[in-house]
Amino acid sequence: MKQAVQLIVLGMLLISIPPSIHAQEKEITMETIVVTATRDPQEVRKVPSNVTVLTREQIEQSNAKTTIDLLRNEVGVTVQDFTGSGKTASIDLRGFGETAPLNILVLVDGRRVNEIDLSGVDWTQIPFNQIERIEILRGPGSVLYGDNAVGGVVNIITKKPDKPFSVKGEVVRGSYLFHKESASVSGQSGPISAMVYGDYSSTEGYRENGFLRYKDAGARILFDLNPTLQLSLSGNFHRDDFGMPGALPQSLYENDRRSTQKPNDKGATDDGFMALGMKANWKELGRLEAHLSYRHREVSNFFLSSLPVSSFKDRRNLSTWGLTPQYILEKPLGEHLNKIILGMDYYHSDSNVNSESFFFGFTTPDGIEVIKKSYGLYLHDEFSILENLILSLGGRWEWVTYKVSQDLSGVRDRQRDAQPAWNVGLNYLFGKASSAFLSVKRSFRFPVSDELIQYVFPPPTFQPTIQINSFMKPQTGYHYEAGIRHALNDWIEGNFTFFWMDLYDEIFYNPLTFSNENYSKTRRQGTEVSLKTRPLSWLHLVGNYSYMRPILKGGPFSGKDIPGVARHKGSFGLDLYPAKGFLFSARTHWVGPRRFISDWGNQVGRLDGYYSLDAKLSYEWKGLKAFVGVNNITNQKYAEYGVLNFLGLPFYYPSPERNVFGGISYTF
Repeated sequence: MKQAVQLIVLGMLLISIPPSIHAQEKEITMETIVVTATRDPQEVRKVPSNVTVLTREQIEQSNAKTTIDLLRNEVGVTVQDFTGSGKTASIDLRGFGETAPLNILVLVDGRRVNEIDLSGVDWTQIPFNQIERIEILRGPGSVLYGDNAVGGVVNIITKKPDKPFSVKGEVVRGSYLFHKESASVSGQSGPISAMVYGDYSSTEGYRENGFLRYKDAGARILFDLNPTLQLSLSGNFHRDDFGMPGALPQSLYENDRRSTQKPNDKGATDDGFMALGMKANWKELGRLEAHLSYRHREVSNFFLSSLPVSSFKDRRNLSTWGLTPQYILEKPLGEHLNKIILGMDYYHSDSNVNSESFFFGFTTPDGIEVIKKSYGLYLHDEFSILENLILSLGGRWEWVTYKVSQDLSGVRDRQRDAQPAWNVGLNYLFGKASSAFLSVKRSFRFPVSDELIQYVFPPPTFQPTIQINSFMKPQTGYHYEAGIRHALNDWIEGNFTFFWMDLYDEIFYNPLTFSNENYSKTRRQGTEVSLKTRPLSWLHLVGNYSYMRPILKGGPFSGKDIPGVARHKGSFGLDLYPAKGFLFSARTHWVGPRRFISDWGNQVGRLDGYYSLDAKLSYEWKGLKAFVGVNNITNQKYAEYGVLNFLGLPFYYPSPERNVFGGISYTF
């Protein structure tokens, strides 16, 4: 940490010397439009939540090579990448640790990409070069989105054709034999806009058996039938294969961190989707939007252990249909502005799991089918009590049905459940671009299939048989939040948010009983602070800090910290424009110590905190762009993720050391 502070101070001293430049003016503005917070375009300052928007410009200026990399420096966002390639990674908002992938909802153009099992989100199946912007909503979005949206919602919005004709190609090279080639073609002709894209990427990875190879191909078509009706059709196919180097014991982590004890563990994925959308604008009668989507995903994993001789093969086929219509009416009530959003979400997911375990010469097959159906009805209203005082009210009721079957044992099981969500928010607007807000919300999360299903071994065969755990309850929570967004003038702005979260029956894995259970009560309290400033036309500075206190209340671990959650996290960055066409960007982020995953009793020392300093220099001339960058400049040796094994010993997932990259792109 001391080194990080010294580097920041040195950088500030260097950039305080005014160079001769011709930099373009860039004003800070709070009037950014977001979609995620209300499922309809809205100004950020009118949203009673802490919301961040990463624009296309910010994405292109970043050091990111993958989607997950874009989020590391954002306030309150913690990234946990097991291999350093972005394939097996998760993000955490509001301190969930191990279960973060199940409590953070991820959308692509409003389409859910969370799965119904423990696999979470596959970030590599989101084409990085096609991202237009990313919207981050901190805190629950259960009213508008239902299941999984407890700690926050991340909506990745992809590009649309915006020129009569455009062609782009890019080549990137980097450490660990990383290379990526991508191309896209887009255009507009009359009422039709279309885009086709594809890319291929490969790396051997930082660690042995850390390779990743993937390819993407996709297309998007927009058709304006008339001034009031638009249709859209999009699709993408993703294929990858990858190694899984696994965790290292402390001795290897300290002396041979790039090695692996799992040289044969590997996996592969085929993932594709199609989405059809419709938008109708009936002016004073309101607007209707509807989206129909289908996604099919095939995953295979292979794990091999030598002591004892054992192996495990896991093959999963997952298909999901989604239908999400909504109606929006903006019509004054008397002299008061009012906006109503009424919608429904329907999802049908079918998961077929065919696993095969081999232990001591015996083979145990396992075939399971899980069908999950969910229906959600929601209503959201924004009412202007005064011109600068907005009241937000919302409610949702969601029903879910699980059907579980196993051909080998003949088991057929079924379970139904339902949960409500609601929110009340008050937003006060002041100045030209400032606001203060208060909100109270209720959230819920249903268990995923792997949390809901239990294995039993009935005599006399003792063959593994499944059943639904009837003691598993849905997770519920109450969230309290207050914040202020203030633009002091046209070159400096800041945000401050305080939140309090009480969860009941939080779903977690208990290492003492080797099962998924409900924890009676947990509490998370914290603050999030961010600041952006443009003191000079050639210098932009950004910084943020978040504090989190994650505590278990009651139960066997009362008063202990929730594992995998750091109390402190921060980031600082600068953008420097030294000459026309040039941009130098630098970012440093640090994460404080946290408990190892599974250390619910807080009996083992903490996983060390860490920091990373990254920098990038780019040059643009007309349609040509060239760039070179360095990640982890100071060559820190750290791990974003650490876990205790069944014996209570710490194991580590090493993060990459210093690495470089460079590339060139051209847009016609």
